Amino acid sequence: MFRSVDNQPDQTNQKKSILQLLLSNLSQRFVIFILLAIFGFLIAITLFYCVGEVNFALNKSYLYLPTFFLVILTQITIKLSPHPKSWSRGLIVTILIGLTLRYLYWRSLSTLNLSNITNSIFSVLLLGIEILFTFGTLLQLYLTLKIKDRRHQVAELSRDVINHNFIPSVAILITTYNEPLFILKRTILGCQNIDYPQKTIYLLDDGKRQEIKQLTEALGCQYITRENNDYAKAGNLNNALNQINEDLIAVFDADFIPSINFLNRTVGFFQSSKIALVQTNQNFYNIDPVARNLGLEKELTDEVEIFSRHYQLIRDSIETMVCYGSSFIVRKNYLDEIGGFVTSSVSEDYYTGIKLSAKGYKCIYL
Repeated sequence: MFRSVDNQPDQTNQKKSILQLLLSNLSQRFVIFILLAIFGFLIAITLFYCVGEVNFALNKSYLYLPTFFLVILTQITIKLSPHPKSWSRGLIVTILIGLTLRYLYWRSLSTLNLSNITNSIFSVLLLGIEILFTFGTLLQLYLTLKIKDRRHQVAELSRDVINHNFIPSVAILITTYNEPLFILKRTILGCQNIDYPQKTIYLLDDGKRQEIKQLTEALGCQYITRENNDYAKAGNLNNALNQINEDLIAVFDADFIPSINFLNRTVGFFQSSKIALVQTNQNFYNIDPVARNLGLEKELTDEVEIFSRHYQLIRDSIETMVCYGSSFIVRKNYLDEIGGFVTSSVSEDYYTGIKLSAKGYKCIYL
Protein backbone atom coordinates (compact mmCIF):
# COMPACT_ATOMS: atom_id res chain seq x y z
CA MET A 1 0.00 0.00 0.00
CA PHE A 2 1.30 3.46 -0.91
CA ARG A 3 0.28 6.78 0.57
CA SER A 4 0.09 9.84 -1.63
CA VAL A 5 1.88 12.99 -0.48
CA ASP A 6 0.86 15.23 -3.35
CA ASN A 7 -1.95 17.77 -3.20
CA GLN A 8 -3.28 17.30 -6.71
CA PRO A 9 -5.67 14.63 -7.99
CA ASP A 10 -4.23 12.06 -10.33
CA GLN A 11 -5.23 13.02 -13.87
CA THR A 12 -3.51 10.09 -15.59
CA ASN A 13 -6.65 8.04 -16.20
CA GLN A 14 -8.44 11.07 -17.64
CA LYS A 15 -5.83 11.36 -20.38
CA LYS A 16 -5.98 7.76 -21.47
CA SER A 17 -7.88 6.88 -24.57
CA ILE A 18 -10.73 4.39 -24.45
CA LEU A 19 -8.53 1.80 -26.18
CA GLN A 20 -5.75 2.30 -23.62
CA LEU A 21 -8.19 1.89 -20.75
CA LEU A 22 -9.52 -1.33 -22.26
CA LEU A 23 -6.03 -2.71 -22.76
CA SER A 24 -4.98 -1.74 -19.23
CA ASN A 25 -7.91 -3.74 -17.85
CA LEU A 26 -6.83 -6.95 -19.60
CA SER A 27 -5.39 -8.21 -16.35
CA GLN A 28 -4.49 -11.74 -15.37
CA ARG A 29 -7.91 -12.08 -13.72
CA PHE A 30 -9.62 -11.15 -16.97
CA VAL A 31 -7.70 -13.88 -18.80
CA ILE A 32 -8.63 -16.34 -16.04
CA PHE A 33 -12.26 -15.29 -16.39
CA ILE A 34 -12.24 -15.95 -20.16
CA LEU A 35 -10.60 -19.34 -19.64
CA LEU A 36 -13.15 -20.24 -16.96
CA ALA A 37 -15.98 -19.25 -19.31
CA ILE A 38 -14.61 -21.44 -22.10
CA PHE A 39 -13.93 -24.29 -19.69
CA GLY A 40 -17.44 -24.04 -18.23
CA PHE A 41 -18.98 -24.05 -21.69
CA LEU A 42 -17.03 -27.16 -22.72
CA ILE A 43 -18.03 -28.92 -19.49
CA ALA A 44 -21.69 -28.04 -20.07
CA ILE A 45 -21.66 -29.38 -23.64
CA THR A 46 -19.70 -32.50 -22.69
CA LEU A 47 -22.05 -33.34 -19.83
CA PHE A 48 -25.04 -32.71 -22.04
CA TYR A 49 -23.91 -35.09 -24.78
CA CYS A 50 -22.41 -37.73 -22.50
CA VAL A 51 -25.48 -37.90 -20.30
CA GLY A 52 -27.75 -37.59 -23.31
CA GLU A 53 -26.44 -40.83 -24.76
CA VAL A 54 -27.58 -42.80 -21.72
CA ASN A 55 -31.22 -43.81 -21.57
CA PHE A 56 -32.50 -43.88 -18.03
CA ALA A 57 -36.11 -44.40 -19.18
CA LEU A 58 -37.13 -41.71 -16.74
CA ASN A 59 -38.78 -39.37 -19.21
CA LYS A 60 -35.50 -37.50 -19.87
CA SER A 61 -35.04 -36.57 -16.20
CA TYR A 62 -31.36 -37.35 -16.67
CA LEU A 63 -31.03 -33.95 -18.32
CA TYR A 64 -31.24 -32.42 -14.87
CA LEU A 65 -28.36 -34.44 -13.44
CA PRO A 66 -25.58 -31.95 -14.37
CA THR A 67 -27.50 -29.18 -12.65
CA PHE A 68 -28.13 -31.30 -9.57
CA PHE A 69 -24.45 -32.22 -9.44
CA LEU A 70 -23.36 -28.58 -9.66
CA VAL A 71 -25.86 -27.47 -7.02
CA ILE A 72 -24.59 -30.15 -4.63
CA LEU A 73 -21.00 -29.10 -5.37
CA THR A 74 -21.98 -25.49 -4.61
CA GLN A 75 -23.44 -26.43 -1.23
CA ILE A 76 -20.34 -28.45 -0.33
CA THR A 77 -18.14 -25.48 -1.25
CA ILE A 78 -20.21 -23.11 0.89
CA LYS A 79 -19.93 -25.47 3.86
CA LEU A 80 -16.17 -25.84 3.44
CA SER A 81 -15.64 -22.10 2.92
CA PRO A 82 -18.44 -20.09 4.61
CA HIS A 83 -16.30 -16.95 4.22
CA PRO A 84 -15.30 -16.57 0.55
CA LYS A 85 -11.71 -17.35 -0.30
CA SER A 86 -9.98 -17.16 -3.67
CA TRP A 87 -10.46 -20.87 -4.44
CA SER A 88 -14.09 -21.03 -3.31
CA ARG A 89 -15.05 -17.82 -5.08
CA GLY A 90 -13.39 -19.04 -8.28
CA LEU A 91 -15.15 -22.42 -8.06
CA ILE A 92 -18.58 -20.89 -7.48
CA VAL A 93 -18.06 -18.46 -10.36
CA THR A 94 -17.05 -21.35 -12.63
CA ILE A 95 -20.20 -23.27 -11.68
CA LEU A 96 -22.40 -20.25 -12.34
CA ILE A 97 -20.73 -19.67 -15.68
CA GLY A 98 -21.29 -23.32 -16.60
CA LEU A 99 -24.97 -23.17 -15.68
CA THR A 100 -25.45 -19.88 -17.52
CA LEU A 101 -23.80 -21.10 -20.71
CA ARG A 102 -25.69 -24.40 -20.46
CA TYR A 103 -28.93 -22.42 -20.37
CA LEU A 104 -27.91 -20.30 -23.39
CA TYR A 105 -26.98 -23.49 -25.26
CA TRP A 106 -30.45 -24.96 -24.64
CA ARG A 107 -32.18 -21.64 -25.25
CA SER A 108 -30.45 -21.07 -28.59
CA LEU A 109 -30.93 -24.56 -30.09
CA SER A 110 -34.17 -25.87 -28.60
CA THR A 111 -36.61 -22.99 -28.08
CA LEU A 112 -36.53 -20.75 -31.14
CA ASN A 113 -39.72 -20.58 -33.20
CA LEU A 114 -38.62 -20.15 -36.82
CA SER A 115 -41.81 -21.35 -38.49
CA ASN A 116 -42.37 -18.05 -40.29
CA ILE A 117 -40.88 -14.56 -40.61
CA THR A 118 -43.01 -12.97 -37.87
CA ASN A 119 -42.36 -15.69 -35.32
CA SER A 120 -38.68 -15.74 -36.25
CA ILE A 121 -38.28 -11.98 -35.70
CA PHE A 122 -39.92 -11.98 -32.26
CA SER A 123 -38.29 -15.22 -31.18
CA VAL A 124 -34.78 -14.07 -32.12
CA LEU A 125 -35.46 -10.61 -30.63
CA LEU A 126 -36.45 -12.15 -27.30
CA LEU A 127 -33.34 -14.33 -27.35
CA GLY A 128 -31.22 -11.24 -28.02
CA ILE A 129 -32.71 -9.49 -24.99
CA GLU A 130 -31.95 -12.50 -22.80
CA ILE A 131 -28.37 -12.63 -24.08
CA LEU A 132 -27.98 -8.93 -23.27
CA PHE A 133 -29.13 -9.44 -19.68
CA THR A 134 -27.00 -12.57 -19.42
CA PHE A 135 -23.94 -10.58 -20.47
CA GLY A 136 -24.58 -8.29 -17.49
CA THR A 137 -24.65 -11.33 -15.23
CA LEU A 138 -21.38 -12.66 -16.65
CA LEU A 139 -19.80 -9.23 -16.18
CA GLN A 140 -20.83 -9.25 -12.53
CA LEU A 141 -19.30 -12.70 -12.14
CA TYR A 142 -16.03 -11.44 -13.58
CA LEU A 143 -15.99 -8.43 -11.24
CA THR A 144 -16.71 -10.76 -8.31
CA LEU A 145 -13.24 -12.21 -8.89
CA LYS A 146 -11.77 -8.71 -8.45
CA ILE A 147 -13.43 -7.76 -5.15
CA LYS A 148 -11.10 -5.72 -2.96
CA ASP A 149 -10.53 -6.83 0.60
CA ARG A 150 -9.68 -3.64 2.51
CA ARG A 151 -9.39 -5.28 5.95
CA HIS A 152 -5.58 -5.33 6.01
CA GLN A 153 -5.42 -1.78 4.65
CA VAL A 154 -7.87 -0.58 7.31
CA ALA A 155 -5.90 -2.27 10.09
CA GLU A 156 -2.74 -0.37 9.13
CA LEU A 157 -4.44 2.97 8.60
CA SER A 158 -6.48 2.71 11.81
CA ARG A 159 -3.28 2.30 13.80
CA ASP A 160 -2.22 5.86 12.89
CA VAL A 161 -5.57 7.23 14.05
CA ILE A 162 -5.70 5.25 17.30
CA ASN A 163 -2.12 6.32 18.15
CA HIS A 164 -3.08 9.95 17.41
CA ASN A 165 -0.54 10.27 14.62
CA PHE A 166 -3.33 11.40 12.30
CA ILE A 167 -6.42 12.95 13.89
CA PRO A 168 -8.00 15.64 11.68
CA SER A 169 -11.06 17.41 13.06
CA VAL A 170 -14.40 15.84 12.12
CA ALA A 171 -17.87 17.42 11.96
CA ILE A 172 -20.65 14.87 12.42
CA LEU A 173 -23.79 16.13 10.68
CA ILE A 174 -27.18 14.63 11.55
CA THR A 175 -29.95 15.74 9.20
CA THR A 176 -33.56 15.83 10.37
CA TYR A 177 -36.94 17.24 9.39
CA ASN A 178 -39.80 15.64 11.34
CA GLU A 179 -38.34 12.54 13.01
CA PRO A 180 -39.50 11.88 16.61
CA LEU A 181 -37.38 13.11 19.49
CA PHE A 182 -36.62 9.61 20.80
CA ILE A 183 -35.21 8.59 17.39
CA LEU A 184 -32.92 11.64 17.28
CA LYS A 185 -31.78 11.07 20.87
CA ARG A 186 -30.55 7.58 20.06
CA THR A 187 -28.68 8.84 17.01
CA ILE A 188 -27.02 11.69 18.93
CA LEU A 189 -25.98 9.37 21.77
CA GLY A 190 -24.58 6.92 19.21
CA CYS A 191 -22.50 9.68 17.61
CA GLN A 192 -21.30 10.90 21.01
CA ASN A 193 -20.20 7.37 21.80
CA ILE A 194 -17.87 7.25 18.77
CA ASP A 195 -14.30 6.81 19.99
CA TYR A 196 -12.49 9.83 18.53
CA PRO A 197 -10.98 12.90 20.26
CA GLN A 198 -11.60 15.67 17.72
CA LYS A 199 -15.27 15.45 16.77
CA THR A 200 -18.14 17.92 16.95
CA ILE A 201 -21.76 16.89 16.53
CA TYR A 202 -24.19 19.15 14.68
CA LEU A 203 -27.92 18.51 14.46
CA LEU A 204 -29.29 20.07 11.27
CA ASP A 205 -33.00 20.64 11.91
CA ASP A 206 -35.11 21.63 8.90
CA GLY A 207 -38.20 21.38 11.10
CA LYS A 208 -37.18 24.36 13.26
CA ARG A 209 -38.53 22.64 16.40
CA GLN A 210 -37.94 24.12 19.82
CA GLU A 211 -38.02 20.73 21.58
CA ILE A 212 -35.22 19.48 19.30
CA LYS A 213 -33.13 22.54 20.08
CA GLN A 214 -33.63 21.87 23.78
CA LEU A 215 -32.57 18.26 23.23
CA THR A 216 -29.27 19.35 21.67
CA GLU A 217 -28.64 21.74 24.56
CA ALA A 218 -29.31 18.96 27.07
CA LEU A 219 -27.01 16.52 25.25
CA GLY A 220 -24.27 19.08 24.57
CA CYS A 221 -24.20 19.14 20.77
CA GLN A 222 -24.60 21.98 18.25
CA TYR A 223 -27.94 22.98 16.71
CA ILE A 224 -28.25 24.48 13.20
CA THR A 225 -31.43 25.47 11.39
CA ARG A 226 -32.36 27.84 8.53
CA GLU A 227 -35.15 30.12 7.44
CA ASN A 228 -36.26 28.04 4.44
CA ASN A 229 -36.12 24.41 3.34
CA ASP A 230 -34.76 25.00 -0.17
CA TYR A 231 -33.24 21.92 -1.85
CA ALA A 232 -34.33 19.66 1.03
CA LYS A 233 -31.51 17.54 2.52
CA ALA A 234 -28.83 18.85 0.14
CA GLY A 235 -29.72 22.44 1.03
CA ASN A 236 -29.71 21.55 4.72
CA LEU A 237 -26.20 20.11 4.45
CA ASN A 238 -24.90 23.01 2.35
CA ASN A 239 -26.27 25.49 4.90
CA ALA A 240 -24.17 23.74 7.56
CA LEU A 241 -21.06 23.68 5.36
CA ASN A 242 -20.96 27.47 5.46
CA GLN A 243 -20.89 27.46 9.27
CA ILE A 244 -18.33 24.79 10.11
CA ASN A 245 -14.54 24.59 9.70
CA GLU A 246 -13.67 20.95 10.41
CA ASP A 247 -11.40 19.02 8.02
CA LEU A 248 -13.74 16.07 7.46
CA ILE A 249 -17.51 15.69 7.47
CA ALA A 250 -19.40 12.56 8.54
CA VAL A 251 -23.08 12.43 7.58
CA PHE A 252 -25.82 10.39 9.23
CA ASP A 253 -29.55 10.31 8.66
CA ALA A 254 -31.75 10.84 11.71
CA ASP A 255 -32.36 7.12 12.32
CA PHE A 256 -28.79 5.81 12.09
CA ILE A 257 -26.65 4.66 15.00
CA PRO A 258 -22.92 4.44 14.14
CA SER A 259 -20.55 1.88 15.60
CA ILE A 260 -18.10 3.06 18.24
CA ASN A 261 -15.09 2.62 15.91
CA PHE A 262 -16.65 4.38 12.90
CA LEU A 263 -14.08 7.21 12.74
CA ASN A 264 -11.11 5.08 13.76
CA ARG A 265 -11.88 2.80 10.81
CA THR A 266 -12.48 5.51 8.20
CA VAL A 267 -10.39 8.60 8.98
CA GLY A 268 -7.08 6.89 8.20
CA PHE A 269 -7.93 6.67 4.49
CA PHE A 270 -7.69 10.46 4.23
CA GLN A 271 -3.94 10.35 4.74
CA SER A 272 -3.96 9.99 0.97
CA SER A 273 -4.83 13.27 -0.72
CA LYS A 274 -6.57 11.35 -3.51
CA ILE A 275 -9.33 10.06 -1.21
CA ALA A 276 -12.40 12.31 -1.19
CA LEU A 277 -15.12 10.11 0.29
CA VAL A 278 -15.45 6.83 2.19
CA GLN A 279 -18.87 5.16 2.17
CA THR A 280 -19.46 2.49 4.78
CA ASN A 281 -21.82 -0.44 5.06
CA GLN A 282 -25.29 0.07 6.52
CA ASN A 283 -27.90 -2.43 7.59
CA PHE A 284 -31.27 -2.29 9.30
CA TYR A 285 -32.48 -3.98 12.46
CA ASN A 286 -36.06 -3.77 11.15
CA ILE A 287 -37.10 -7.06 9.58
CA ASP A 288 -37.81 -6.89 5.86
CA PRO A 289 -41.66 -6.84 5.50
CA VAL A 290 -41.76 -9.35 2.63
CA ALA A 291 -39.52 -11.85 4.42
CA ARG A 292 -41.47 -11.35 7.66
CA ASN A 293 -44.82 -11.99 5.99
CA LEU A 294 -43.46 -15.19 4.46
CA GLY A 295 -41.96 -16.28 7.77
CA LEU A 296 -38.53 -16.46 6.13
CA GLU A 297 -36.77 -13.54 7.81
CA LYS A 298 -33.90 -15.81 8.88
CA GLU A 299 -33.49 -17.36 5.43
CA LEU A 300 -34.05 -14.48 2.98
CA THR A 301 -31.48 -11.70 2.77
CA ASP A 302 -33.15 -8.32 2.33
CA GLU A 303 -32.41 -6.15 -0.68
CA VAL A 304 -30.48 -3.46 1.24
CA GLU A 305 -28.15 -6.06 2.71
CA ILE A 306 -27.49 -7.60 -0.71
CA PHE A 307 -26.70 -4.19 -2.17
CA SER A 308 -24.42 -3.21 0.73
CA ARG A 309 -22.50 -6.48 0.99
CA HIS A 310 -22.42 -7.61 -2.62
CA TYR A 311 -23.05 -4.99 -5.28
CA GLN A 312 -21.17 -2.22 -3.48
CA LEU A 313 -18.10 -4.48 -3.22
CA ILE A 314 -18.34 -5.23 -6.93
CA ARG A 315 -18.66 -1.53 -7.78
CA ASP A 316 -15.77 -0.65 -5.49
CA SER A 317 -13.54 -3.05 -7.42
CA ILE A 318 -13.80 -0.74 -10.45
CA GLU A 319 -14.05 2.50 -8.41
CA THR A 320 -17.74 3.12 -9.16
CA MET A 321 -19.22 2.62 -5.69
CA VAL A 322 -22.41 4.52 -4.85
CA CYS A 323 -22.66 7.09 -2.07
CA TYR A 324 -26.09 6.51 -0.54
CA GLY A 325 -26.66 9.46 1.72
CA SER A 326 -25.76 8.26 5.21
CA SER A 327 -22.86 6.75 7.19
CA PHE A 328 -20.21 8.24 4.92
CA ILE A 329 -17.31 10.60 5.56
CA VAL A 330 -16.04 13.19 3.06
CA ARG A 331 -13.25 15.76 2.86
CA LYS A 332 -14.68 19.26 3.33
CA ASN A 333 -12.31 21.21 1.08
CA TYR A 334 -13.08 18.87 -1.83
CA LEU A 335 -16.78 19.41 -1.22
CA ASP A 336 -16.19 23.16 -1.29
CA GLU A 337 -14.31 22.72 -4.55
CA ILE A 338 -17.36 21.24 -6.30
CA GLY A 339 -19.77 23.75 -4.77
CA GLY A 340 -21.07 21.55 -1.95
CA PHE A 341 -23.68 18.82 -2.19
CA VAL A 342 -25.53 18.64 -5.52
CA THR A 343 -28.90 20.42 -5.32
CA SER A 344 -30.17 19.77 -8.87
CA SER A 345 -31.40 16.27 -7.98
CA VAL A 346 -33.13 14.54 -5.06
CA SER A 347 -30.29 11.98 -5.29
CA GLU A 348 -27.78 14.49 -3.95
CA ASP A 349 -25.60 11.74 -2.46
CA TYR A 350 -25.24 9.80 -5.71
CA TYR A 351 -24.43 12.84 -7.87
CA THR A 352 -22.10 14.37 -5.29
CA GLY A 353 -20.01 11.20 -5.44
CA ILE A 354 -20.02 11.39 -9.25
CA LYS A 355 -18.84 15.03 -9.20
CA LEU A 356 -16.00 14.18 -6.83
CA SER A 357 -14.94 11.28 -9.06
CA ALA A 358 -15.14 13.52 -12.15
CA LYS A 359 -12.59 15.82 -10.50
CA GLY A 360 -10.15 12.92 -10.33
CA TYR A 361 -10.62 12.12 -6.63
CA LYS A 362 -11.39 8.66 -5.30
CA CYS A 363 -14.59 7.53 -3.59
CA ILE A 364 -14.16 4.15 -1.91
CA TYR A 365 -16.31 1.64 -0.03
CA LEU A 366 -15.57 0.02 3.30
